[in-house]
Amino acid sequence: MSAIPFEVAEFEQLLRKPNSDPTGFAGYFNSGEVWVARVPARLDVMGGIADYSGSNVCETVLGRGMLMALQARTDRTLRIRSAQTGGRSLPVETRIPLDYFTSGDAVGNYAQVREICHANPIAAWAAYIGGSIFTLLKEESVALPYGFSFLLLSSVPMNVGIGSSAAVEIGTLSCLNAYLGLKLDGARIARLGQMAENHVVGAPCGIMDQIAVASGRESQLTHILCRPGAVVGEVEIPPGTGFVGINSMVRHSVAGNAYGNVRIGAFMGKKIINEVRAATGRAPVNYLTEVSSEEFEIEYERKIPETMLGSEFLGRYKTHDDPVTTIQPDATYRVQGPTRHPITENERVLKFIAALKAAKGGDAQALVTAGECMYGAHASYAKNCNLSVPEVDFLVEAVRKRGAKNGLYGAKITGGGTGGTVAVFGDIAALKEHIPQIATEYSRRVGGMPDIFEGTSPGAIQFGAKRYTFGAKGWQRFDV
Repeated sequence: MSAIPFEVAEFEQLLRKPNSDPTGFAGYFNSGEVWVARVPARLDVMGGIADYSGSNVCETVLGRGMLMALQARTDRTLRIRSAQTGGRSLPVETRIPLDYFTSGDAVGNYAQVREICHANPIAAWAAYIGGSIFTLLKEESVALPYGFSFLLLSSVPMNVGIGSSAAVEIGTLSCLNAYLGLKLDGARIARLGQMAENHVVGAPCGIMDQIAVASGRESQLTHILCRPGAVVGEVEIPPGTGFVGINSMVRHSVAGNAYGNVRIGAFMGKKIINEVRAATGRAPVNYLTEVSSEEFEIEYERKIPETMLGSEFLGRYKTHDDPVTTIQPDATYRVQGPTRHPITENERVLKFIAALKAAKGGDAQALVTAGECMYGAHASYAKNCNLSVPEVDFLVEAVRKRGAKNGLYGAKITGGGTGGTVAVFGDIAALKEHIPQIATEYSRRVGGMPDIFEGTSPGAIQFGAKRYTFGAKGWQRFDV
């Protein structure tokens, strides 16, 4: 593992400030044990919104991340503070009584906790932490006789499409997993994080982000099969090449209508395909990506409408069989494009991975092929899903114009689309030369310099957990 991540170093510096210094953490934590997890941001290299349709995806972990620290309390309160790294910034804080998570003598339900977490819009950000804690209580039958003080210290901007919400969820769960000695593995932690986001935060995300930040490994791409979600293996990045992200500064949210409507359209399409299959005596598919692009084009495409009114679909099919989205009867949904996208994207991901493996073996043309897969993914986001925006298109085209002759092979929108971050693949030297130039060009268009996300760091499982104790020599760190 590389040097200690930046967020951990800053946390230790602030933790060790004297009690008299209000800029440190001495006023937040007492001298009892503090447990820490650290989770990286992720870059969606290929796969994106096809994860909830059972796609293969390819993700990598970034150098930036967030740290979650907890300390046990003597009361039944969750005290939650959020702060940004680097320089002076105002922390945000709220409290959740643990009794809000119960109904009588039993654990409450998701709808109840979701309502509580969103009742005050100013504190709705705490749903990611509070929702993760509640999900752990609900799904793992964990009993908490007392509360905790949680500290979130992040160098990851929110709503820029690099997995910040998943990082918070996985950080919360990893901290509690270590402190309580639950021994949950990365797959289970990821699943609990997704459930918290689906049922408490209210975002209908797939599972790729949670798996990527939990199980991703430093300097590797993680190949995930989202059926329902497991790591297939690691993919080595070809020597001399790398991936970076450019923030479009157009805020992105998977809780938004555009992302949710595309997901609804994909599930509508799957329902229609399964009706066709049932009429010919065939078993239903569990995931759209079980269908090949050739099969889709020949057998199903013409039977799926471009758009469909919600009431029309409900009248004909009753349900779209998706537990985390709701069809609005008076809304019109794109159906054919969102159905086509994951089917073709799944095949692009596998072609991309094969190209990277060929490039590692010395096939230089395979780098171009991998880049073409990224451009194809971006085009499908835009055409099939209507999830791109002009600012993102500008960044992708700026990479394409420089092209493989200048060492830049591909670029695409990431995650849930509608803004967020653009992933770029290229030679390391070319990325160092051209990405700052592209960022400067883009700043003239939007009036601000975009963040560039680069580097790599361990996933949550690879990093492990740290325990800090206070003694005669001050705060000391121990690996768990």
